[in-house]
Parts: sequence; C-alpha cells; structure tokens
Amino acid sequence: MLVCNPLGIDIFEVILFLVEFVPYLVAVVVGLVALVWSSTANKWLKLGSIIWVPAMIAVMISSTFLCSWEDAYRRGYDLSLPSLRSALESYITTGEGDVRDILESNRYAPTFGLSETNYIVKDLLKHTIFHLDDHNVENIDEGYNKGNDWFAATLGETMIYTCGIYPTGEETLMEAQIHKLDYVANSLELQKGDQVLDIGCGWGYLTKHFTEKYGAQVTGITLSSEQHKFGTELNGGNGAKILLQDAMKIMERDDLPVGGFDKITSLEMAEHVGIRRYQEFLKLVHTLLKDDGVFYFQVAGLRRSWRYEDLTWGLFMGEHVFPGADASCPLGWVATQLERAGFEIQLVQNLGSHYSRTLDHWLDNWESRRVYLVDKYGSLAYRRWEVFLAWSVRAARQGSSTLFMFTVTKQGQEARRIQTQAHLSPRQGLP
Repeated sequence: MLVCNPLGIDIFEVILFLVEFVPYLVAVVVGLVALVWSSTANKWLKLGSIIWVPAMIAVMISSTFLCSWEDAYRRGYDLSLPSLRSALESYITTGEGDVRDILESNRYAPTFGLSETNYIVKDLLKHTIFHLDDHNVENIDEGYNKGNDWFAATLGETMIYTCGIYPTGEETLMEAQIHKLDYVANSLELQKGDQVLDIGCGWGYLTKHFTEKYGAQVTGITLSSEQHKFGTELNGGNGAKILLQDAMKIMERDDLPVGGFDKITSLEMAEHVGIRRYQEFLKLVHTLLKDDGVFYFQVAGLRRSWRYEDLTWGLFMGEHVFPGADASCPLGWVATQLERAGFEIQLVQNLGSHYSRTLDHWLDNWESRRVYLVDKYGSLAYRRWEVFLAWSVRAARQGSSTLFMFTVTKQGQEARRIQTQAHLSPRQGLP
C-alpha cells in the first residue's frame, strides 16, 4: 500500500497559499533566479533555480494521482473497474447505463486520473494564476450564454441560478426561491427607497423582487449579454436597472449613487472572481458600500477536510460548467478574506443540503424537457448537463460542496453593528 502525505501537508492549503500570494512568489522566484545566475554557482544549481517551480507542480499533481489510488484501495473499491469520472464520461458518450446508479452505487472509485491532469495543466493553472479580466469575458459564453431556453429548462420560472431555501422540505422550486429572496431581504433589513447593487444579477429576478415587493431602487450588473437582455425585459417599466458590466471595472462608471449603495448583494458570483483577485473584489465592494450599509454575500464553498471525489467533481465542474470559477473555498478562508477586506461578519449559515434539494428540482426540470433539448442541442450536451446536475445533487448532499450565506457590515461602524445584530438576533422559542 502506498504511504501518502507523510509530512501531513494538505495540498489544498498549499494551493490556496500559492495562488493567493502569487505576485510575491513570482517576485521571489525571479529574484532567486537572477541572484543564482549572476553568481558563480554551478550549472546544476542554476538549472534548479529555474525548474523548481514546475517540478513542485509536477510533484503535487503526481502525488495527488498516486494518493487517490491509495485512498480508493483503502476504502475497498474494485480498482479493476473504471474510475467514477471515466464511467460518467462513458455514459455521456454512449448513453448506456443510468447516471444515478453510476453515482450512487459506490462501485466506481473517484480516483484522480488523466482527464483531471490534462485539465489542470492546459487550463486551470492559467486561469488560477493569472485570472485576467479577459478570462472572465471568455468564460461567460460557456457558463451563462448557452441559451435562455437551456437555462429555463433547468431553472424553471424564476430563472434563479442560486440555492433556494426549503423551511419544511416540501416546498416547490418556486416557493423555495421566493423564500430565499425574502431571506436575503430580511438579512439586509431592506427598506423602501434603499439603493441596492446586485453584483452578478443573473436573469434579474432578485432585482425584480426587491423593486416590486420592497420598493428598493435596484441596480443589477451582469457580464452575460443573454442575461442582460432577459433581465432588462423582465424588469421593463419597474424602475430597476440591469447593466452589462464587468464588476471588476464598475468604478469606471460615472452613474453610481453619490456616497455609495445602502445595500449590496452578491449571490454565487464571487467564485468567478478567482482566488488571486478575491481580496480585490471584496475591497471594491467595501468601497461601493455606504459606511452604515449591509452586504449580503452568498458563495458556494468546499469542505476543508476534502475527499478525492470532491476534487474530481470540482475539476469536472471547472472544465465543463463554470470555467475559471476557482474560488469555491472553505468557510474559514472566505471569512478571513471578508475580515481582511474590512468587513465584520454578523451572521453566517451553511445550507448545502438545501442546495442539494434545489439541484434535484433542476435535474427533474431538465429531464422533463429531454426530447426538446436533445433535438436542439444534441444528446452529448444533454447528458453532460445531466451529469453535472446529478453529480452536484450528490456533492451538495454529502458536503463535497456546500453553501455559505454571510450577512456582513463594515468594521468599526458601531451603530450599524448594533442595529444589525439586534435585527438578526435569534428569536425562536422566545415569547
């Protein structure tokens, strides 16, 4: 049996550190190379100064490959069968078998293999290390411009591409999404006339709900041309604004409210910002928010004590569903980023199991439109999306992925923190 990770080093933690501080690490590497090559060091030391970074990456990838097989052996998988990813790819290609059986039978080991290695080397490293504005634009077509009918067949009437809330567990998808919107409004202590910015507004339903039910003055921004068109039509005549705008460049606009926004929301958009630019994004939000404002921040996250299925699922998602969305991270990491940016966390909840229910509803929607979707988009595209939804139901149910819902205010704002804490204080069981 292979002995993996003898030093107890968590590769996930190493990657988070390397990516977050990549500019400093690049400076150190360049300085080291310059120092070594300007000295009388021998040729092997000079060569080592150049190749140690790619060698480290190669070691990390190869050790992950080997350790995933050692883990599968320990857990009793039959390693003569295809890996879980291979079995799912075979289903996508041939249509033979049942996707739920492949996922839930626990026959196929979630080992790290050639598909994952190929994706990391060809694409993920580029997006993770650099994560330029152009990358965000390039990724939008794959992530959000597939066609509004594609997403309507998934998301249903509201076209809300985020987790719903199921207080009893018996809610319809529509009811769960409305519960979620009202939960967000309550978290913000939303008032009539509030200037609200929704960063990553999707197809504009939150904008519509906050405008028409609560009387807020809402501006939604999206980088998707399809979402912008749909959201503009959905909110036609209600006074809300839907802008086609890169969030990272929003300060270039000259039509923002003087003094900032009263409330800001960002629901499952920050994953696309990237680990390297997470602080930049949160500091931008801090600048846009009034000192006495409230920020509702909802992100898909990962458990810190990860398993290999978490990794293989995440890489499948990055390759085929959300390219460039590398910032789904553990709760502690996200909380630290918020605090570094000058926010104080007033409330955080984990509702990953509610995401599993939401995804299950989306999967039912998708499968009910099979004939139409296969006819228009083809069987391969249909089955790949089916695998995404079915695998994500499992991931959110078991905790491979989850959902963090933060209500935060600016640090140092005494009156606001007192008001928000009073508003959010637990009331269950009190008279």
